[in-house]
Amino acid sequence: MSVAGSPTSDARAQSRRRSGIAAICVLAFGWAFVMQSLGWAQTSYFAFVKALGDGNAQIDKYHWETRDKSWINGQFFSVKAPGLPLLATPAYLVLKAVGGEGLSRAAADNARESGARLWTYKALNISAYGYNPQRAREVTRQLEIQAPLVWALGLLTSVLPALGLLLLIRKISERMLPGYGTAAALTLGMATMVMVFASQFFGHILASLVAFAAFALLMRERRGPPRLAIIGLAGLLAGLAVTIEYPLALAGIVIGLYAMLRGDLPKPGFAPKLWRGMVYAVGVIVGVLPLFAFNQWAFGSPATNSYSNAVDVQGFTGHDTLGLNSGGFFGIGVPDPQAALELLLAPRGIITITPVVLVGLYGVWMMRKNGSRAEANTIIAIVALFFIYDSGYWLPFGGGTPGPRFLIPTLPFIALGFAEAWRRIPATTLVLSACGFVVMTTALVTYPLVGAGNLYQWQERALDNTFQHTILSALGLGDGWLTIIPLLAIFAAAIWLGARATGVLAVAADTRLALWALGLWALLALVLSRLLGERIFFGGDPDAINRGGLPIAVVALALLLAGAALVLARRAERLSADRGQGEDQERPAPLAVDA
Repeated sequence: MSVAGSPTSDARAQSRRRSGIAAICVLAFGWAFVMQSLGWAQTSYFAFVKALGDGNAQIDKYHWETRDKSWINGQFFSVKAPGLPLLATPAYLVLKAVGGEGLSRAAADNARESGARLWTYKALNISAYGYNPQRAREVTRQLEIQAPLVWALGLLTSVLPALGLLLLIRKISERMLPGYGTAAALTLGMATMVMVFASQFFGHILASLVAFAAFALLMRERRGPPRLAIIGLAGLLAGLAVTIEYPLALAGIVIGLYAMLRGDLPKPGFAPKLWRGMVYAVGVIVGVLPLFAFNQWAFGSPATNSYSNAVDVQGFTGHDTLGLNSGGFFGIGVPDPQAALELLLAPRGIITITPVVLVGLYGVWMMRKNGSRAEANTIIAIVALFFIYDSGYWLPFGGGTPGPRFLIPTLPFIALGFAEAWRRIPATTLVLSACGFVVMTTALVTYPLVGAGNLYQWQERALDNTFQHTILSALGLGDGWLTIIPLLAIFAAAIWLGARATGVLAVAADTRLALWALGLWALLALVLSRLLGERIFFGGDPDAINRGGLPIAVVALALLLAGAALVLARRAERLSADRGQGEDQERPAPLAVDA
């Protein structure tokens, strides 16, 4: 066995570090490889970007391209916060100047000529275009030819932030539990909703990165002497997160308390803590200044935001009925217990589609035993606040997305618990990660934005040999298995590199727990989630319940992959033991008995 600090040990550590970083970069390339079809949110963001490129905030010229819009002062606006569009607009103008629109049209035409049609927008019927057939044809064609351009902007606003987020998770987790950082980062990137939204032109990933970076800065500050400059910078990031996504104010409040309530300050009393809180608050104010400045410019008042007068029914004018989010506080009311249950256990519930979140929360709780009590409490508070807020929102799943997307900002915080889970219950974490990976990869490559339909669309599209476009589709290779198999190979390479970076796992200690967890998840996915169902909040009867659960084939594939992963991990563990227990004894052993 090599001695820690010896040349052999250092070389092995460097090799694992390189493998870990390579795994994350390969995964990011996989996200970039996919060129997703568009939904209302993406077209709303892009209309916003085009308007800013024209030198104004109004999307009047583009409002039929989206339903995520508001009608304020006699003009149309995107309902989205300005942070992401402000970041994307310079890139859009550069792409436009170098012929990006022509390239986008050529890519769409190549895909169409090869039989690929997913960029042809089909989510809305003729009523979405003011009952005008000619307008419907023109707008849907425009959405088709601009999809590759939106993909290019998404590389900047979603793929790169997701890459940065995983590298940050890896770095922090390695510091807390050496050897488990890559596993924690890949679990976040491959077995949670990050897998899908890293390739989507949404603001969730960018906002999550900025908010989590604020928390990471404060964790660093707590390891050394008090530094007000770091606290102010964290506040700035927390404010910028709100400029990108309004609900991130919830995380900013909790992170502010974490910044304020440091227990080992040189001076006793409450005054030093209050001073820290004030410095953080100043940073937050600076971070939200772009939001207030935009509101003043666009609406004539810093207190008016883009969610005001959101369009409910478009009708003939595009704004026949307003007040989509008029109930409660911008659509947020008293938390609904049924909505809370659905967010967890419905067919699109976060535990149903990504069960590894549960072991992440377990790992966060266990962090309290490892001297990270303040950090664990902060994470738990953020998760609880977001869950309460989402339970009270009128559209808890955020529309036709493959899961409760408003909970995405909690995932990087939960990811710090993944490292602890991989250490304590590696077998259980492995099998539940495999289940989440299969479900999220299925959503990614088939139809992430499921609309008002059920999840069986995923299975139907796979059987029909119709997948989301990739770079190969833009080159004229269609949208069948030929374009998806290379993507699956990329993901397999990321998993292989991640396994090299992590080494042998001691899975024997909790194999029985892993099998129980796998069985309970199968019961949830195939039976319980269907019995619970999910209320349909739009596009049909308000009293209707959607009971279409995860496709049986997807659940079966997840169970098969999870079982295979567990068998391979057990085999690797036995081989390591036969070789004299080898290199991985340098890491802490699993603590499954503590579970």
